Amino acid sequence: MGLEHWDPTKRKYVLYQNPVQHSADCARFPFEKVPRRVFLDTNVINVLVKHSEHVFDREPIPPNTELRLAIDIEALMHVFYVGARADWDLVGSQKTIDELSRTGDASLRDEFLDYALGLVNRDLTDEDRRFAEDFGRRLIDAPFLSALPDLADRELIGNAVGYGCDVFCTRDRTTIVHKRGLLRQIPLRIMTPAEWWAHIKPWAGLWG
Repeated sequence: MGLEHWDPTKRKYVLYQNPVQHSADCARFPFEKVPRRVFLDTNVINVLVKHSEHVFDREPIPPNTELRLAIDIEALMHVFYVGARADWDLVGSQKTIDELSRTGDASLRDEFLDYALGLVNRDLTDEDRRFAEDFGRRLIDAPFLSALPDLADRELIGNAVGYGCDVFCTRDRTTIVHKRGLLRQIPLRIMTPAEWWAHIKPWAGLWG
């Protein structure tokens, strides 16, 4: 089962069956809450590269794909389809590049790094990068991030804050998403790809 209904006759996704559903989502996810500057966790970049034909070319997702992965792929497909005409920013960091550089498969590693370098170097000044990288390192030992057991996760979230992001998008439901209730002092929202799409979906027509 996918996130959205594919209409084979119209050959497009039908996001809402009726105006009542649409109005309900508009109320749940108001326009001012649409993420404007999103930091992509390393695991999200992995999906964007490994499943680029599904995310960017909208090729059918194989039916034997693990359900949670299939949902994330479809959510990212919708996000990037709308995002091609929208004005929000995507951000990565040097820490992201460091993590991706440890990928064992050389050809896959090069693809990961090419994509990540585009995020890190796009519309960011050297001063912005230095500030965000330093801010991430400083936040590793911050008590309000102590709920996160992985120091690398703390640093990445610190990078996101340093870059002025309003959302940190991750697939790490066990270590990060399930702990976000303990991270209320962080000035950004933590979302899965599906949650990111849910915020955009009611307003997708504005970028049609």
